[in-house]
Amino acid sequence: MTIDIETQRAITETWDLWPKYIPIDNVIIPKRILCFAAKWHDDDEVQFYSAWDDNDQESYDAMIRAAWELLDQAQVVVGWNSTRFDIQHFNAAFGRLELGPPSPFRSLDLMKVAKKNFAAGELSLKLDWFSRMWLGDRKTDHGGRDLWRDIRYGKPAEKLEAQRIMEEYNRHDVELTEQLLDRFKPWTGVNWALFDSDGDDGTPRCTTCSSTKIQKRGYFYTTCMTYQRYRCNDCGSWSRGASRVYTTELRPV
Repeated sequence: MTIDIETQRAITETWDLWPKYIPIDNVIIPKRILCFAAKWHDDDEVQFYSAWDDNDQESYDAMIRAAWELLDQAQVVVGWNSTRFDIQHFNAAFGRLELGPPSPFRSLDLMKVAKKNFAAGELSLKLDWFSRMWLGDRKTDHGGRDLWRDIRYGKPAEKLEAQRIMEEYNRHDVELTEQLLDRFKPWTGVNWALFDSDGDDGTPRCTTCSSTKIQKRGYFYTTCMTYQRYRCNDCGSWSRGASRVYTTELRPV
């Protein structure tokens, strides 16, 4: 499942524009999750949930419970800067509502994949940069509008328009992230064939994209064993066989 959240800013009282810190008692409204979008990889639908108004606790609770249900079903949760941002925002919200953690899942943060494998060759680690360079697409343009302010303080028509753009922005981020997942798969280190419903039919498959179009290409050697090595003709990734084809043993004289 690919996810992306948008958060609303906190409201605080301050004596100047550059406070060294803001006392807890000066926080009027804390920051919070404003909306989120989610998409299962085998589903065309992008799900969207929101709680636009600060005082609408019922909608906020419903949104957080929906997020918990989705994460509880997921085995791999994909995002961009999601491990340190989206997931932690969700966890904090789950804790406040006494929901506890959802069932364990693997958090696959594609920004970390990009940083590990591509950082020196790219000018930025932003989602918008990789979307432009790798996909020929870009994040939704909000025209320079402060959507977060319009959602909170705008006139009725301004609020509705800001909500519409924010939803489009949020949904498209999920679509871009999922497309980058498909491009990043050979570098993720995840055995995607394990999640293929046809993966137990006995046919050898690529461990990256689950394709059956693999060919033998040499061997993979450890200190004492040799395994058949394969290359996928679809995604180009490499894998090795599960069974050893040759081994050496050190025996006492």
